[in-house]
Amino acid sequence: MKLIYKSLLLLCVGCCVLLLTACRGGHSRGADVAGDTLALRYAEFLTIIEHEAYTEVQVHSPWNKGRLLQTVKVAPTRQGAGDASEGLMSTKALFFTATHSSLIEELGCIDAIAGICETEYVANPRLRQAIAEGRIADMGSAMTPDRERIASIAPDAILLSPYENASTYGNLEALGIPIIQCADYMETSALGRAEWIRFYGRLFGKGHEADSLFAVTEAEYHALQALTYTITSRPTVLFDTRNGSAWYVPGGRSTMAQLVSDAGGQYVFADNTKSGSVPLAFESVLHRGEQADVWFVRYNNGRMRMNLSDLGKVYQPYTLFKAYRQGSVYGCNTAELTFYEETPFHPERLLRDYILMLHPDLLPGEALRYFHKM
Repeated sequence: MKLIYKSLLLLCVGCCVLLLTACRGGHSRGADVAGDTLALRYAEFLTIIEHEAYTEVQVHSPWNKGRLLQTVKVAPTRQGAGDASEGLMSTKALFFTATHSSLIEELGCIDAIAGICETEYVANPRLRQAIAEGRIADMGSAMTPDRERIASIAPDAILLSPYENASTYGNLEALGIPIIQCADYMETSALGRAEWIRFYGRLFGKGHEADSLFAVTEAEYHALQALTYTITSRPTVLFDTRNGSAWYVPGGRSTMAQLVSDAGGQYVFADNTKSGSVPLAFESVLHRGEQADVWFVRYNNGRMRMNLSDLGKVYQPYTLFKAYRQGSVYGCNTAELTFYEETPFHPERLLRDYILMLHPDLLPGEALRYFHKM
């Protein structure tokens, strides 16, 4: 099986590299100026048009079809940094999320990370060290960032996740710093979100590296997915636990639902039409998921991993689920792992875990990266 996977991976890598280097041209999604449009294969809310003097990036609204959230001019090389006529090339940015800052660190641009909001959620060890040493500033809450500290740091870009009907971002616009609206989290496919690395790489002068990284991610994802093509028995899957009075489940069109399908599983809420999280009453989840074969639980518990008994003590009705009774519950302690920092732009790593939990015989001898059996 390992030989088959390696052969599939080599074939997929070759195909993906060829597609990334050859698939250009054609002004998709209404590009209205001459330029070489990258043929993005998965991202729905992104268009990248490469001109001679700059790269034009169009961020499309996930909530209003046909409308743009913004257009960003990006300098084609670091030689253009600081020259407004050549577009933006960030060398000192503020990040509202650990997800995007970890990606930029992976691209080798940790020195370009000036500050991060909510650093308590950063698990990346290199970023944590830089924060502890004062090389990366803690910018406070993402909802109410410290505007005075932002002004004193004077970043050349602010990267944040937009939300529907947002008219302002805490009056950050008044600072005159370019705001990059990272709408990647609204993509409905795992590779669609990961493909945004091609934009972020160009923004930090690492376009070639970003293209190469995505090509490998895409190839590994497809090679893993191909292992499940002939699967006939698909275990049913339930996600997560209650949070307060509601149980937030991934929508049926979410990347989590797609990953389960690609891993040879069947998500119990696959018929849901939402792409984001859906709040449900416990009774609704019990009705649909009581007989689920496998249960994936993401939790935050400091440095202590939970076991099945711990889960039952948190909320006794969890013991009603078949997966609990049969010991088919897998937990991921997001407080100790870089789960939320890695998986958005490395969905192949999460897909591998899902396959190992649903069909371990397909990847014999391999260990889970994020999850553990509770």
